[in-house]
Amino acid sequence: MEVIFRNVSFSYNLGMSNEKKALDNINVFLEGNLIHGIIGPIGSGKTTMLELMNGITKPTSGEVIVGNYELSSLKNNFDFNSFRYDVGLVYQFPEKQFFCSTVGEEIAFSSKIFKSKNRNIKDKVRKALKMVGLDDSYVKRSPFSLNAGEKRRVAIASVLISNPKLLILDEPTIGLDNNSKKRLMRLLKNLKTRYMKTIIIVTHDVDMLYEIVDDIVALNGGKIVKQGNKMEVFSDVNLLEKNKVPVASVIKVCKIFKDKTGLDLGYVKNTNELVRLIVRKCKEKEGDY
Repeated sequence: MEVIFRNVSFSYNLGMSNEKKALDNINVFLEGNLIHGIIGPIGSGKTTMLELMNGITKPTSGEVIVGNYELSSLKNNFDFNSFRYDVGLVYQFPEKQFFCSTVGEEIAFSSKIFKSKNRNIKDKVRKALKMVGLDDSYVKRSPFSLNAGEKRRVAIASVLISNPKLLILDEPTIGLDNNSKKRLMRLLKNLKTRYMKTIIIVTHDVDMLYEIVDDIVALNGGKIVKQGNKMEVFSDVNLLEKNKVPVASVIKVCKIFKDKTGLDLGYVKNTNELVRLIVRKCKEKEGDY
């Protein structure tokens, strides 16, 4: 499911004829079946983009199109039930909203809201658990007894039960330890490749994004700083830093290494590979003398 922003602006009404422009005439195309990252400093417009593509609010001007849904006007006959099935949103710390006594009930709750499609709930719960890498033994467990990473996966499963085509996540790694973060990253990649989901991640965790996303949209002051393939965006370190947009640590180290040694490490997948390449390049350079 693709997402399109055409000449989109959004302003908050502060009263007394005062307005704050959160987005300023942006154009964005997010291709389906890819993982996209939206980054930028606080107040750059990231959250506003998230709210617009989820239908929480509508633009002051321009068009927002998500799949077959035109969200710019949100008319009275807009089919929100179908839209909520196709577009799933996972908020920051979603597990803080848990209130059911078992994982199965927690995951099933969101599906029960849509009574017209409330069929085979038990099977849907198990499928949702499977999608996030948890087995049937979790169905009867208390969600409050789980560790942070498991809770986050259960929260995602509660959104996946409707089998949305588009999954939007707001700061999904916040509050997670390193191991839980790695498991979540594997989960998101699996959702894209195995279950053909389009995933949009709004976050400050650019190191996580660097490892799993396909494309990046960088914002500052409600404007697009740069967008495109993650390497094209992250490699433009000077532009990003000028606009207070965080840069992935791998890219920073690669740039420093090249500036100091003149050696280009090329594309580096992650920090582990970065260390190996630096050691190898240094040994090769020593051998030249």
